[in-house]
Amino acid sequence: MNKGTGVCNKTCRSLAIAAKLTRDGAQAAAVMLTWGWDPLEDYPGAGKPWHARCVHCGAIKPKKLSHVQNGRGGCTNCAGRDVTDESARKLMTEADLEPLVGYPGSMQPWLCRCMRCSHIGTPTYAKVRARGHQCWSCRSEKIADALRLDATEAMASMLEKGLGPLVPYPGSTELPWKARCVTCETVLAPGPTLHNIRGSQGGCPTCAERGINPARPGYFYLVVHDGHGALKWGIANLEQRISQHVSQGWRLVARWNFKQTSDAWAVERQIKTWVRGQGIPRALTAGQMKYGGHTETAFLADIDVHLVRQYIESLMGRRPESPPLS
Repeated sequence: MNKGTGVCNKTCRSLAIAAKLTRDGAQAAAVMLTWGWDPLEDYPGAGKPWHARCVHCGAIKPKKLSHVQNGRGGCTNCAGRDVTDESARKLMTEADLEPLVGYPGSMQPWLCRCMRCSHIGTPTYAKVRARGHQCWSCRSEKIADALRLDATEAMASMLEKGLGPLVPYPGSTELPWKARCVTCETVLAPGPTLHNIRGSQGGCPTCAERGINPARPGYFYLVVHDGHGALKWGIANLEQRISQHVSQGWRLVARWNFKQTSDAWAVERQIKTWVRGQGIPRALTAGQMKYGGHTETAFLADIDVHLVRQYIESLMGRRPESPPLS
């Protein structure tokens, strides 16, 4: 007995509570109908699953009366949470995405082919259902279109940095543009990109107080960061560049020397175009790279460092000077 109350604290109390909450079948059915559920069988009793049909969509579910009358017995099919492989494929196809494997789950990456550009990616069902078509490649094209400059704006950007274009605007901020420095008259060929010109790299590197001089000897390098699981490629004139990266946890994988850094620059642009062309995004942010260069990064999970090295060797027709790849 419960001290001071004179009432049995176990069996008697439980029976009293159950008696108070007990409903007859008609009352229980009325509650279910009020909340949109049509019972398909006799009331099984409190706390037991009761098979009923949703009056809105016809889905049959086992519902507990207590859950329904407390507002927790909504129809998951009406809410869109009951997803079959067939219904999920239909939604993806309507969003111009062709599933290549079975439905993995609402929040899991789903291997699909974009029906607009043929790019293969891994959007999630939940994101497509909420936002519609999801494709990294198509999104990149939209961003590029939004950022694209007309010839007049492009020319103004070059002249603002002291560069006089020698050929018509190539039509993209990522393509090199042959130009002459109005200060030292150095011809920059194949030339800088508008992306770099409008960024922090500025104009002519030959007469700049610091930065990369394309006329001097330099090198192209490949480094990896095991902690970030990332790969980085880049070019430099000074040995200090490698030391800077090493101090931040990077290790040198390979290096190719050039008599002129402008040649290394051309290789760097080609590698970036090749990597991004496969739909592989940059791995790190500017805040993660103390000495810059985050735009030339990729996750090792997205691309193999051995494959990158083989591609570079095929471009230059020679192996790196140092060090050997482990």
